[in-house]
Amino acid sequence: MRETSVPATLAVPSFVSGAAEESRTLELFDGLEHGEISPAMCSVNDVTKLRNNNGESMFLVAARIGNTEFLHHFVSSLEHLEDTDCDGWTALLNAAHEGHDEIVQILIDMGAVVDYPDMMGWSPLMWAVYKNHLACVELLLNHHAHVNVIDEEDGLTPLIIASARGYADIIEKLLLFGAQVNACDKFGSTALIWAARKGHKRVVELLLNAGAELDAVGMHSSTALMLATRGNYADVVELLLTREPNVNVTDQNGLSALGIAAREGYAEIAEMLIQSGAYVNVADRYGNSVLSSAVRSGNSNIVRMLLDKHADVNARDSENRTALHLAIDKSYMDMVLVLLEKKPNLELKNKDGDTALLRAVKNRNSALCQLLVNAGSKISATDVAGDNALHLAIRARSKRMTQSLLTNPSDSRLLYRPNKLGQTPYSIDQSNAQPIIPLLFGPIDSETHMDAMLGYDIYSNVLADIACEPNLSLPLTIGLYAKWGSGKSLLLSKMKESMNAFSRSWLDSVHLTWSWSLLFSLALITSLLTLIAVTAVSVTANVHALFFVIAFGGSVFVALLVAYGLIYYGSEVKAWNSYVSMARTIAKNLAHLKLFLSVLILHAPQRTDNDHSTSPVSFLFADYHRLSSIGGEQALAKIVVTLFEAAENHFGTLAVRIYCALKSTKFGGNASKLRRVCGIPVVLLAAVLVLSIMLALVLLMKWLLDLNHLKHGFSSAESYLIGSCVLFAIAFMLMVYPLYVFFGYGLANIPKRRINFAAQRIHKLRFEGFMQKLQQEVDLLSSMIRALDAFTSSQTRLIVVVDGLDNCEQDRMVQTLDALELLFSARPNRPFLVTIAVDPHIIISAINHSMHTALTGTELTGHDYLKTIINMPFYLHNSALRQLQTHLREKRESLAEWRERFKRQDTFHGSYMSLRDGGEMRPQRKAAIMLGPRGLSQSLMTDDYFSNMNPRAMKRIVNALTLTGRLMRAFEIEFSWVTLGYWVSLVEQWPCRMCWLIDRALDLQQDQLPLAQVYNQFKQKIPMKDRLIELDRNPENFESFLEQASQVGPDQLTVGHVRRFVPCTSNLDPYLRKLIRERRMSIEKPSSSTNNVEPAEAVTAMGITGPPHYLFKVFHDFMVHHVVFNMIMEASIICNQIA
Repeated sequence: MRETSVPATLAVPSFVSGAAEESRTLELFDGLEHGEISPAMCSVNDVTKLRNNNGESMFLVAARIGNTEFLHHFVSSLEHLEDTDCDGWTALLNAAHEGHDEIVQILIDMGAVVDYPDMMGWSPLMWAVYKNHLACVELLLNHHAHVNVIDEEDGLTPLIIASARGYADIIEKLLLFGAQVNACDKFGSTALIWAARKGHKRVVELLLNAGAELDAVGMHSSTALMLATRGNYADVVELLLTREPNVNVTDQNGLSALGIAAREGYAEIAEMLIQSGAYVNVADRYGNSVLSSAVRSGNSNIVRMLLDKHADVNARDSENRTALHLAIDKSYMDMVLVLLEKKPNLELKNKDGDTALLRAVKNRNSALCQLLVNAGSKISATDVAGDNALHLAIRARSKRMTQSLLTNPSDSRLLYRPNKLGQTPYSIDQSNAQPIIPLLFGPIDSETHMDAMLGYDIYSNVLADIACEPNLSLPLTIGLYAKWGSGKSLLLSKMKESMNAFSRSWLDSVHLTWSWSLLFSLALITSLLTLIAVTAVSVTANVHALFFVIAFGGSVFVALLVAYGLIYYGSEVKAWNSYVSMARTIAKNLAHLKLFLSVLILHAPQRTDNDHSTSPVSFLFADYHRLSSIGGEQALAKIVVTLFEAAENHFGTLAVRIYCALKSTKFGGNASKLRRVCGIPVVLLAAVLVLSIMLALVLLMKWLLDLNHLKHGFSSAESYLIGSCVLFAIAFMLMVYPLYVFFGYGLANIPKRRINFAAQRIHKLRFEGFMQKLQQEVDLLSSMIRALDAFTSSQTRLIVVVDGLDNCEQDRMVQTLDALELLFSARPNRPFLVTIAVDPHIIISAINHSMHTALTGTELTGHDYLKTIINMPFYLHNSALRQLQTHLREKRESLAEWRERFKRQDTFHGSYMSLRDGGEMRPQRKAAIMLGPRGLSQSLMTDDYFSNMNPRAMKRIVNALTLTGRLMRAFEIEFSWVTLGYWVSLVEQWPCRMCWLIDRALDLQQDQLPLAQVYNQFKQKIPMKDRLIELDRNPENFESFLEQASQVGPDQLTVGHVRRFVPCTSNLDPYLRKLIRERRMSIEKPSSSTNNVEPAEAVTAMGITGPPHYLFKVFHDFMVHHVVFNMIMEASIICNQIA
């Protein structure tokens, strides 16, 4: 225990004494820093031995803080004055750095080394210069300090340091003591370069007077002039220029002093440099000229000065841009004007192929565009995409730029010049909803505007919409009725365009898919062809050739497989345009092939109504014919022939011709059933055929190989040959009938040749025989379309268009209509849609003339005969259409008015219902439910009158109702299907009386008057002996039906409905209305006394006659504020009658 305790006891005093010593040292240095210690409180040992954390002795600290008393007391006691701290600093360095000139003097007098450097090589003189201590600098220089000392790291001298910091007084002293004025640092920068960089004019002047080299090159190959220019020190630049430096020296980037001034926009310096002879066409290492740099700076004065000194206005940079390109990109209008004064080349192109004008148009700067056009820039110049200025201006939808580009009429030809994509400026403009070319040149597309104004677009779209209805009942004959010679047959071509736009082909949804059946088919075909080639090569008995053929066949299959996979990947996965196009073409061809095979081996499936609802509808058009030539046998034959040709183009030639050859009318239920020959499925016979051919080839190849290797004849291989011949015979027997069908009906006996042959033998067959032949072909066509539609899950409708508005022959009219009816419309469920554009009155006159003897003694007329042929009458009302368009424009309301209306809707509805509930209870018709045309037709059929109607007439009413309703929807006219149904039925059954009623109703101002009341007002004035009244059938039912339609309720037929329905009623004859109006004016003079009748005078002024109950319905309750008034009026009327 004693042995261990003795060392511990000795260690405690040692630790205590060390801590006390450290504490005393800190107190001494802290007191010295703050001047609280006198020299007497310290010993020499303390001054030399003690160190602080920085390795400084008390002597070094005294020199640093400038404690002269402390330094005087101990300086004589020191052994050496070059004692240093941790950073290598001596007392003299500290004194010079801090500027204590008195201490510097003491230390030098005591023998301190004047040039003793620190660790970085800086001497006391350099620190005194850096800190601008002039007195210390003088002391050091007077004691022979090295004036040209160079530091170790940057190669700086005292003169460079003083020049960089702008100490002119120190520089004078240094130069006086022989400082080298052209000494440079490690980058080559001299004192003059440092002074110019900082803009110290006096220093620069001192250095120049001392003989500094003016064109010395420093860091980055810059001279003093360049650095003074970059710093925008105009006075320094002016001073340097007085010594005539080389102003065309360039730095490492190829920039001269003028280039720097131009780039930075220093106009004053640029002017001095230009006057000193600086080159104005120098380009830097990137190809940028001085002029381009000046344009980038945006200083037009520099640009003007350079151009006045003949700078190259067409100089290009690395991107082939001229100064004009740059000015346009920056939208510097004043600079462009300055450049244009020097007549630059306006057709130079940059790397993108843009001229100055193209750049202005792409930047959408119409002012610069106009300026360049006036300067003579070519509008025909194109960029790399082939676009000229008009392409870009129209694509930017800039009317002002387009107008400025088309100032010269000769430049209008560029509107039709295509780019590399085939787009012309005109086509780009027309693809926009609001083209701008018509705003400049007027309505150059007047035909399009005329079609819109005449309603052809709406008419054609409505007809195409009806024709595209998946559940449309066919065949359908549409009669487009207009005045003969009116030229409205243009609607037929518009209707064809609309139908094509509405239709969808069965190939639209076809795309290339990954099919294992296709791969199997490719393998089978490749194997068969390879087997044929191997058999042919077996004659030579060359085994190597056999293996080569087999390998080649395998390679072909692999290549086809790789191509198929690549096209599928590129189209379906990556969607590459070229691969998508190839895949689309391949898919269409495969679809045609699949359809051909389906026709060959399957019966068409039976389709349901649901299948028709989801099937795409497409149209096939016959040749366009006029009514004057349609009656000819050749023209009728041509219609059927063109329909067959259109079917071949639509479904594929093979599928159409093979179906016509097989002529099968059997449909296989919901799923396709296999075709059979002698009870054997065709697909099985095809498999046997392929298998027998392949086995026959194998046996033949075996026989050929054995025959070449046997030496004793071929008796041993005879069995192979016999088997091969038997199999070939079986294959030949199976191929006879298909070959006969293919060559006989697919190439020779095709429908086109059969029909043309029958038309050529018309003189032998006569018209009836020819029509019978033609009917057989039409039946075959109809059956074929139905079958192919079933295979392709589509609907195809055959359109026959006949024009009789511009030319007709009355002699053959009946025969023409009979032929069309017989061929296309006589039998149900045929895919024909016949459109006949005629003047109905000329047609009726011709029918009456031709069938006078046949109709004698009957009530039938040509009007009735035409009704039996036309299923959908359509009278064109162009004047009424224009009135509708004007009315719609006047009826438009602002968004605020609509909001206010919707806010009041609930309140208004509640008030209306409360007033009606509080009034007198009256017998009213049930509120109508929401019905469409299909539900309405079923509703009408339940009516007593319509239940006994001819189905053909009922079909006309439903078709007219559908067409009228869609026209009203197109013009945004609100209506009720029930009310419209009654209206269309009235017009269809009693056109003459309805024209009288319409003419009278349109003169009245009371929109709420029921039509039955209006009719009872003037029915006595209708001449019943007029021949036009014979157009009305069942006249005794008219009044009862009109009263039913005019019963009080939400679907009551009123005068207001007449105004809304007349312009869009498709079965209303405007010519008949004109005749009725003329007859009415000849019978009675127009009276204006009852046009504006007040409600209180309605009964007496209108002279109401008819059933007594109309006396109590004059003022019905459609208007809320009339409810109470009606009750008072009816009571007063009753009292007057009693009195």
